[in-house]
Amino acid sequence: MKAYFASLPRIVGFRGAPGRAAEATIESLDRAAAEGADAVFLEVRLTSDGEVVVAPDAEVVRGNRRVAVASLTVADLAGGTLVAPPLDAPLPLLRDVLLRYRGEGRYLLELMPGPSPRPGLLEFRVGALLEQTGAVPRSVVLSAQPEPLRRIAELVRGCETGLVLPASAPASADARPWPELPAGCRSLAVPDPRATVPFLEAARAAGLRVHVFRVETPERAVELARNGAASLVVRDPAPVRRALEEAGLVPPLLAGLAEAAPSAEGAGTAEAAVTASAASEDTPGGASRP
Repeated sequence: MKAYFASLPRIVGFRGAPGRAAEATIESLDRAAAEGADAVFLEVRLTSDGEVVVAPDAEVVRGNRRVAVASLTVADLAGGTLVAPPLDAPLPLLRDVLLRYRGEGRYLLELMPGPSPRPGLLEFRVGALLEQTGAVPRSVVLSAQPEPLRRIAELVRGCETGLVLPASAPASADARPWPELPAGCRSLAVPDPRATVPFLEAARAAGLRVHVFRVETPERAVELARNGAASLVVRDPAPVRRALEEAGLVPPLLAGLAEAAPSAEGAGTAEAAVTASAASEDTPGGASRP
């Protein structure tokens, strides 16, 4: 695991801090940072023009119609409304999120399936953005399917990957409580009910890190942390951090992500560099490799 995730456990804001602001918006990410989240969990998708957008749902509402994110351009999405819950908030581009928090942002990014202008384009674009913004050491790329993780591992040297498991799934042929993992995959993302003590012990014995999502109470977060969970994905970071601090499981509050937000001038310069680099990449086959 990369340096940031080496010390266990970490508190990850589920789409930011959705209990405080519209989920997966810049405001929500800022609130998560201010309330003690060490990282954020975000789902990412492709638009029809090949940009990576942070979008919890596959559809947005435009007027009185539900429209697939994959069918819209970035310009179309500027006024999109989130479907669930129906909040009037723009969907941020992953590029803008990475630039906003620069060297301090830490991420669990789940690649969401959907139509793509070219096979593998989502993995290619996410990998390129992580490299261009220096976020590779501070990110874990997740997917429910092995193939996207294989592509990420091939495209971005040293990028941490993790397989997302459903609430219940058949064990592997040799009785491990997870399926065969793609090469280089050393993390598992599991829903809370599946993160039993035997599961966490088996993962630890196999050298795997477990990210537990939608942990609902501070008490459960403390229990999971004591049993070796790598990170806890929560909707309300503040009470979870207080509980972990009181239990002696995390250090005093770390500097928030929002403190790293660049100035308008600095963000503009960085964004221009990333945009120019992205514009020169026509196909996944043209990706530069480190």
